[in-house]
Amino acid sequence: MSRHKCLILGASGLVGQRLQQRLANHPMFEIGAVAGSKTTAGNELDSIPWRLEEGRPSLPNLTILDANSTILSEECHKLGIRFAFSGLPSSVAKEVEKRLTESGIMVFSNASAYRRKTGIPMIIPEINPHHFSDSMHYCATNCTLIPLAIPVSAISKLTTIKSVKMRSEQALSGAGWELLFDEQALAGKVNPHIEHEAEKTAAELLHVSGDLSFGHVTPADFNTDIICQRIARKDGHQVFVEVETEHEITLSDFIDEIDSITTFSELPSGPLKAVHVVDEINPKQHLWTDGFDFESEPNPVIDLKTGMSIVVGNITISGTIISFSAYSHNTVRGAAGGLVYLAEFVLSKNA
Repeated sequence: MSRHKCLILGASGLVGQRLQQRLANHPMFEIGAVAGSKTTAGNELDSIPWRLEEGRPSLPNLTILDANSTILSEECHKLGIRFAFSGLPSSVAKEVEKRLTESGIMVFSNASAYRRKTGIPMIIPEINPHHFSDSMHYCATNCTLIPLAIPVSAISKLTTIKSVKMRSEQALSGAGWELLFDEQALAGKVNPHIEHEAEKTAAELLHVSGDLSFGHVTPADFNTDIICQRIARKDGHQVFVEVETEHEITLSDFIDEIDSITTFSELPSGPLKAVHVVDEINPKQHLWTDGFDFESEPNPVIDLKTGMSIVVGNITISGTIISFSAYSHNTVRGAAGGLVYLAEFVLSKNA
């Protein structure tokens, strides 16, 4: 299989470096260029401090390009680059991604700038593959949405959902490397408030749960009550969920539906199972899973499936109320890994 040359937008941030990690040995993509801010542009890639706990992979010896340069697209075309993965902040992504797509480079974005925009599909492969349409621009969802939306979608196959309540405990890495390396935050002195996170999560849940007709998504219409909070954990977002349904379902029906969720495990980043069900979630032990096995010493440079499944546990059902907690790796499945998985899915549709 020939590999497609790609641009990574993000040199020093956690998502950008997760993208470098996951694309270093990817069978479908080859890193052709990395672009960053004016602070990193012009530097050699290997001179940038490596922020991830896993060691720096073997990466091409590249000079970092300026993501904000008006000739970035031209530079990419000269290098034979057809695809871009964006780990940029939304404020920057809005202009940079637009210039790239207008020049004929397909963009897969982790930024929120273009989510829920008509003509720009926002897809979680296990939930709304039917939202796929031909585009030059695709968006992944908010990291917090992943452990919420996948089990909620399973419930929606069994009965009508009336409301979804969620409270999150989100890792420091979700706010970037600065907070992850902040001694006070690591010691527990962290501001729990996450600006606009609850609103984004609610809107995106209704969007991916909605129906597509003539290129337009009509969001689902169940009620939502979302609270998002930051806690002093390095990695991993956990959500505590209560779903009210129109009709009662059994525990076995719920678990059977979770187990039958369609996964695209034939894709390099596709988990073996979408959901790894446990009795009770242990955040330290359950961060890395492919759906079957938990890894204590993961090597995500080689094993693209580990960290791509979510974990669901603490399930209880009382009448029409289904309660559970769910957990996922926020910078892997919730960000860079999920974005690469989306790109694999799109290319498989275009094959």
